[in-house]
Amino acid sequence: MGAPMAANLVRKGFAVRVWNRTPGPIANLVKLGATGAATPAECVRGAAAVITMLSDKAALDAVLGGERGVLAGLAKRTVVVDMSTIGRSGALAAAGVVEAAGGRFIDAPVSGSVKPAVKGELLALVGGRVKDVAKVEGVLLAMCARVLYAGDVGQGQALKIVLNGLGAHHLVAFTSMLVLGERAGLRRETLVDAFTSGAFASPSYVGKRAKVLARDFSPEFSLNLTLKDCAANVQLQRDVGLTLPVHRECMREIEEAVREGLGEEDLFALEKHFLAK
Repeated sequence: MGAPMAANLVRKGFAVRVWNRTPGPIANLVKLGATGAATPAECVRGAAAVITMLSDKAALDAVLGGERGVLAGLAKRTVVVDMSTIGRSGALAAAGVVEAAGGRFIDAPVSGSVKPAVKGELLALVGGRVKDVAKVEGVLLAMCARVLYAGDVGQGQALKIVLNGLGAHHLVAFTSMLVLGERAGLRRETLVDAFTSGAFASPSYVGKRAKVLARDFSPEFSLNLTLKDCAANVQLQRDVGLTLPVHRECMREIEEAVREGLGEEDLFALEKHFLAK
């Protein structure tokens, strides 16, 4: 996700310095016009805005901290924009360490996968102080089609976790009903056509149409990450004193699929889990 987002910043004329935990994406971005950095501290030194896009809270903590981390090179009052999905409690904790180092923090997780990231069609779900968000809105709109302001720090993550919970319900419904329909003798093409053009169609279904028809489960967003987001939703439920049994049952099905060895495959590989029942 981070690589095409950074590429869009370069194409829109921003001066972009990049660092990644693995070197491959950096080489392609440097060819495009970005400047590579050897460490996170070097990457952020002198930056007007800092953007992080990582897999989880542990990865963000590792990149922020340490002698060569983001905080070691961060200038005072620089806005750190975390676009990862780390949950509300994760965003509040990250904001605490960034602000203790003299920076400002907003959480801006995105709705969308790799293809919308390439096209600049992501939706940014933003939490932070209004003045801080205003400083980086142009940067966000270079990567995203729209910025949806959710409230103070942490509320962007809260909105993303709620939205991903809805997506988990959609995923379980789509894959389980696909298996049921085929068992009932309906053609796969007919089912997918109905799912992607009928009353319950959604962009996530439509975008996966060709891959689902081809049974291509190469990962664009893995089941492991889906499970992580489901767990964050359960944590949010605990935080607000609410129990949602249907969501927890969806999470149980996804957890079982991960235990079956499907975790590194695309989230729509959940179909295989239902086929095995």
